Amino acid sequence: MRAPAAPSAAVSRQSHAYRQGLVLGLTMAEVMLLLVFCLLIATAVTLKRGQDARDVLEQRLRQAELAREADKRTSELLEKNSQLREALEARAASTDPAKVDEFWRKLVESAAVVDALAEKGLSRENLLAAADDIVQAERLKREGVDLSQAARNASLVAQIGKAFSGTAPSEEKIVEAIGKGLAAREASSGHRWPPIIKLSEADGYFFESGRAELGVNFTKTLRTSVADSLLKTARDYDVDVIEVVGHTDEQPLGSRSSNLDKGLQTALSNSSGVSALRPADNAGLGLARAIAVVGVLSEDKRLAGYKILPLSGAQLIKTDETLARGDTPGDVKERRRIEIRLRKSAASSNQP
Repeated sequence: MRAPAAPSAAVSRQSHAYRQGLVLGLTMAEVMLLLVFCLLIATAVTLKRGQDARDVLEQRLRQAELAREADKRTSELLEKNSQLREALEARAASTDPAKVDEFWRKLVESAAVVDALAEKGLSRENLLAAADDIVQAERLKREGVDLSQAARNASLVAQIGKAFSGTAPSEEKIVEAIGKGLAAREASSGHRWPPIIKLSEADGYFFESGRAELGVNFTKTLRTSVADSLLKTARDYDVDVIEVVGHTDEQPLGSRSSNLDKGLQTALSNSSGVSALRPADNAGLGLARAIAVVGVLSEDKRLAGYKILPLSGAQLIKTDETLARGDTPGDVKERRRIEIRLRKSAASSNQP
């Protein structure tokens, strides 16, 4: 009689049989459940993709239906209104329904643009008149011009025009006005005065002893370099008065009668009359010489708008602008001079 198997051997056979029903540690039932779950996920993904594709197709279909409905209404409208259709065909230059419909859509889009512009303040009546301005604005924008800055510049130009009594000033006038404004601002803080032009015998500008007639070279200098300098200085400093001051040294003229009271007006109106003047003292001599210079400068048409005034410093003012005290009575060439000063008129502030 065979002896029964040991208990340990029976347990070992049962464990081996159990392991034969496992896959990756799972039973066959668990594996089947996992496969079914994966199939459900794949099915759900497929259904979702199909739903998305169907939604896209439905949206396109609705759009197509809307377009077809719009085309249908357009066609019905055109069929009912023969005059409108003929006008559209004439403008579209075709009887092809597709081209007519395309032209109609463009017409509708144009109407939408006109409505949008009207909402921004551009009326339908002014749209056609402003077409050139709109095109110009678009061209400037493409060229990189800031339209807002351009509008501010236009406002500035309008204000400048008002400052020039409503006239449109040239660029040169604007630059000149700005320069004057800057000069005036500097003058208000630093008191800038126009330079004094000095013409003395020591520099080669001669008068005959005791007389006021100008030499040839002296006259030529007054008409060229001196007049040019006066014009530039007057514009740079915005002045309108030119003062010509005649100075003498302290040598007395001697005893003689004067005819200045009778001859000054003639000499002022006719420079040739200077030769007839006979001053009796240095005060009169300085004035006569100033009148001679004024006569030459007044002939220059460029200085016609300025006030040119003759004055006399006689022998009282030294070259350093201090008063003479009779301490240099001799022949001093530097003292025999013409000084030309410029200033603004107290009664007028406008440049001629």
